[in-house]
Amino acid sequence: MSFTRRRLLEFAALGVGGLAFPRLSWALGESAKLDVAELKLASGTLQRPRAWERLLFELIQTTSVEARPESVALAPDDLALFDHPIAALIGNGPLPPMSDAAVEQLSRYLQYGGFLLVDDSSGLSDSAFDESFRALCRRLFPAKSLSPISSDHSIYRTFFLLDAPLGRVDTYPYLEGITLGETTPIVYCRNDLTGALDRREDGLDAANCVPGGEWQRRESIKLGINLIMYALTSNYKKDLAHVRRLQMEGRIE
Repeated sequence: MSFTRRRLLEFAALGVGGLAFPRLSWALGESAKLDVAELKLASGTLQRPRAWERLLFELIQTTSVEARPESVALAPDDLALFDHPIAALIGNGPLPPMSDAAVEQLSRYLQYGGFLLVDDSSGLSDSAFDESFRALCRRLFPAKSLSPISSDHSIYRTFFLLDAPLGRVDTYPYLEGITLGETTPIVYCRNDLTGALDRREDGLDAANCVPGGEWQRRESIKLGINLIMYALTSNYKKDLAHVRRLQMEGRIE
């Protein structure tokens, strides 16, 4: 019996545990086009639907992924979260305490194939959001911690070859994440990635990108596409490179 990533999330929503599922990529079809679930809390978060509209439109134009260029705002304890393999948390202030039930569900979502992109909209080194998000991570995965993602991570090569994780600002030269096994289901950007993607109601860019201007914005779009492709394919690119090396060494045909 075959499972898709959405199917894995359905099992997680039902609370099925203790099952050894293979690592899979998510097969998209007309009945299950990709969108983004924006996590919404009572305070400390904001929604940027036009940023996702822009990014998913670019994804459609650039790749073969079928998507709906839209997002939906959900609470972390909403079971509808499991209908969306990609979620985002955009922070603009300290996060309120999350219930144990919400933490448990979000942890299950991430362990069974969901992906969470976290974006600090402040771009500051000492933001209140940063402190509260790290506290949330300690509740989600007490035995794990956020750590810098290395420059050879699959995220930087899933579609475009990238050197740095640029956003509205260019403050941090690395992303951070929590890795479970061979996958990284939580990726944290502190350069305000969605700020570079966001648009005003009239269609103009919502903010300038500093210091690199429009070149930096294009690199931010590439990063967004890479993150989505990573969420859908996991470590496929790294695995493929490993297979090619084994072939070159004559160890497999």
